[in-house]
Amino acid sequence: MRTKTLLLSAAALVAGVVSSQAQSNVYSANIVGYVTTVFQPAGKYTLVANPLDSGSNNVVGLVDATLPNKSQVLVWDPVGQTFITASKGGGSWDTNIAIAPGVGFFVKTPNAQVAPITNTFVGNIIASPNGGTNRVALPAAYYLSGTPIPFTGALADPQGTNQVNLGSTLPNKSQVLAWDANGQTFITASKGAGAWDTNLAIVPGAGYFISSKAATNWDQQLQVQ
Repeated sequence: MRTKTLLLSAAALVAGVVSSQAQSNVYSANIVGYVTTVFQPAGKYTLVANPLDSGSNNVVGLVDATLPNKSQVLVWDPVGQTFITASKGGGSWDTNIAIAPGVGFFVKTPNAQVAPITNTFVGNIIASPNGGTNRVALPAAYYLSGTPIPFTGALADPQGTNQVNLGSTLPNKSQVLAWDANGQTFITASKGAGAWDTNLAIVPGAGYFISSKAATNWDQQLQVQ
């Protein structure tokens, strides 16, 4: 059976998968995509997430080609509840931290960086292309994540196939914190009585702090037929 490889933009990644595959009975063993993010200049922080499996899921493999010297990458340790920092100097990083697909991290550009920096993540969607399920074990603590399958949605969206499923998964008294790159501060959404006080948008390539009231499993299902 021949295969079909799809190169998709971030804005229509999943929609493109569904519409393209629905027109044919030939399915790909891998769905290849790309997601573009912009890192803020002038020493500012940008909160992003690794949306795809690149085969080199670490600091060097994901952002080395685009980040100049004096940049930093901060990866959250969910066990120690603290950041691990990688710094670039002399063209190399002092530590090459693993960043698995779906994991969020901060990028800090050098103070002298004048213009925003565009970074493009390229790789495979980590769920199988037809009926694939991805599960993230969320602790009852802070966890820094992106949407593991690069869906676009919002916290208040109903649970289902080809949906973000984060807001419906989290129990009451949970919180999700999105980063405002312009204001350099967090925007917090809290859940109570089954509803969110702020309906945060969830987009591929963005990172979010998730604080679940109780440990739970966050499942996403990708269905293309």
